[in-house]
Amino acid sequence: MLLAKIFTDDICALRRGAPDPSLGSERERIARLADRAARSAAPVLIESEPGSGAHDLARAIHDGGERRQRPFIRIHGGDPHEGDDADAFLSRHLQDAHGGTLLVQDVERLNPSAQARLFEIVATPDAAPRGTRRPSRPDVRIMATTGFALADEVRRARFREDLYYRLQVMPISLRPLRTRRDEIADLAGLLLHRFAADEGKRIRGLSPDASALLSRYDWPGNLRQLENAMFRAVALAEGPVLTPAEFPQIAAHVQGFRIEIPRLPQAAAPAPVQEAPAPGRRDPHALPLMNDSGEMRTLAELEAQAIRFALAHYQGHLSAISRRLGIGRSTLYRKLKELGLDDAAA
Repeated sequence: MLLAKIFTDDICALRRGAPDPSLGSERERIARLADRAARSAAPVLIESEPGSGAHDLARAIHDGGERRQRPFIRIHGGDPHEGDDADAFLSRHLQDAHGGTLLVQDVERLNPSAQARLFEIVATPDAAPRGTRRPSRPDVRIMATTGFALADEVRRARFREDLYYRLQVMPISLRPLRTRRDEIADLAGLLLHRFAADEGKRIRGLSPDASALLSRYDWPGNLRQLENAMFRAVALAEGPVLTPAEFPQIAAHVQGFRIEIPRLPQAAAPAPVQEAPAPGRRDPHALPLMNDSGEMRTLAELEAQAIRFALAHYQGHLSAISRRLGIGRSTLYRKLKELGLDDAAA
């Protein structure tokens, strides 16, 4: 939800007429399009590479509109398989989203029958003419995301042309992070301060070398990967400033920034007794068992924190995460989906 909060804050800043001075041209473009979409009830189509925060942007649009107090329901285009009752599938979720927003993620994966049903929904007028029996359009705002250029899918006859044009009333494209290098350091700083506040750490910002490192990296996982990298860096940081040493996996892929990890001594030596962290100093690897009220945290909270840390530590690679956590990939994906983290998986 952090990325959704950033999108929402950018929209609110524009509405106040006092945008953040650090707001780059691309962030401002997205915020203006999102603000326009939030003030409308028309369908929205968001095209982006994986990890660009399309779901978070859709949430920000919902939260910025008149339906903010109503449900926000998201489904995945691959959920209804060929032969499934698309009408029953979509009707069930439309009922859940009544008065609010239905987001169809990876809309290009809808099977033909589900595409036909979705077209009926978006093509039906808002209200039936008086005296007719034609059903009125469901009271739901439709938004969709895709990682493909849907126009190409239409040309290949993989996606309905009429549905494409109905969804593209308000199109928004999210540029890859690698094309927005001038904004990376500011986005990283924004994430840093929010994670530091959550972790109770006093971190002033990024060192110049760390800013240069992050700006030079290509970020194949886009905003989600940057978010995970900043979470891990803040969680493990011990100093007041983040340096390239807090980003060893990133530095390994950028020339001139490789971080050498010290080798273990060759001679075997008795293992030293591990001392408890000094008073006032938090072990970055410790998983707190107590909450701020002095009560035990629930197993669900501990599990969620462990999964979030593993997601950042292994950069979203499901195979490594499931192997290290000792759970199957299907179970892991289900838990990520429950936590709203499935977009961060590689």
